Amino acid sequence: MQTREGEPEFHKPRARGLFVTGTDTEVGKTVVACCIADQLRRNEAIGSVGVFKPLASGCKKVREGLVSEDAEQLAHAADFDPAVGDLDIVNPIRFKAPIAPAMALERARARLDWHAIDLAMTRIGDSCDRVVVEGVGGALAPIDAPPHGKKKPITTTLDLMVKIGYPVVVVCRAGLGTLNHTALTCEAIKARRLRIAGLIVNGFDHESTDDSMQDNLRWLTMQTGVSVLAAIPWGDRVWDVTSIHPDLRAAIDVSDFSGLCKEAR
Repeated sequence: MQTREGEPEFHKPRARGLFVTGTDTEVGKTVVACCIADQLRRNEAIGSVGVFKPLASGCKKVREGLVSEDAEQLAHAADFDPAVGDLDIVNPIRFKAPIAPAMALERARARLDWHAIDLAMTRIGDSCDRVVVEGVGGALAPIDAPPHGKKKPITTTLDLMVKIGYPVVVVCRAGLGTLNHTALTCEAIKARRLRIAGLIVNGFDHESTDDSMQDNLRWLTMQTGVSVLAAIPWGDRVWDVTSIHPDLRAAIDVSDFSGLCKEAR
């Protein structure tokens, strides 16, 4: 599939899957993606589970090069098969600076390597039975800038979502302000004719005194027309990918994510 001038053909993955995006950065996409991958891994009816983080910023420098902690957590949660590939497959594009990928590429006077993303996605999609893809930033986070001096649209995470073609899980916050951000995100996704599998509310606290939080679960669906699949507690309190907290598993298991995984289109 070729959607923009100068971009290579992009192949749809064969395996069924989901694309996890968020209403903003640091909203909990990795926690949610890991919990979904963990649920799929625990499902004995499913074979191998693939995870894919096409781009990552804020990576740490190690002897082998740049490594994304998010990608490491995803691979652990899915028990990713090393025969399929290493972290270079799980996360082919990495940047050290904690900035939008398009800004990092602009600084480096480079363009996004779509070929590397396509090769990695194809390998994972051909080798695994289910795939969980995690985006970078929010749905409209810029991931590639137009060539210098040319007036062309900025490429965003949403363009990557369209290329891959999986149903989208939108991760949103629980408290004040989430209605606006979630509605805008869902409108942008629907405008590109992508399927939205549902919303996952991160940071929900049943005992909170926040007046908005208790009503937001209902209002999120009222405003977007999209179902809330799960409401999970804030990750900082219970998050450890090496030993996923029972509260997180209980919260995510209210929905069957294997059934929500669909073929790319």
